[in-house]
Amino acid sequence: MAMTKKQKQEAELEAFYNESVPVMLVKDNWKHKDDLTVTVNGVNYQIKRGESVMVPRKVALAVERADKQAAAAEKYIDSLKEA
Repeated sequence: MAMTKKQKQEAELEAFYNESVPVMLVKDNWKHKDDLTVTVNGVNYQIKRGESVMVPRKVALAVERADKQAAAAEKYIDSLKEA
């Protein structure tokens, strides 16, 4: 049975998000010294800091979003201190 257009698009999107990409997390022996555990859709991934590792793109995107949120939170806190 042939796949419909929607099924084909969903399969391509799933393949895109599951494609392995390199990620390197900062290790500074202070705030960012331990490995990072990321949970995406109920699956846990442990990412070692200080070296390049291959993870699914969906995990890399989750880490990127979390970093952006943390930066926005720090900026907001700093703005409250100035007021």
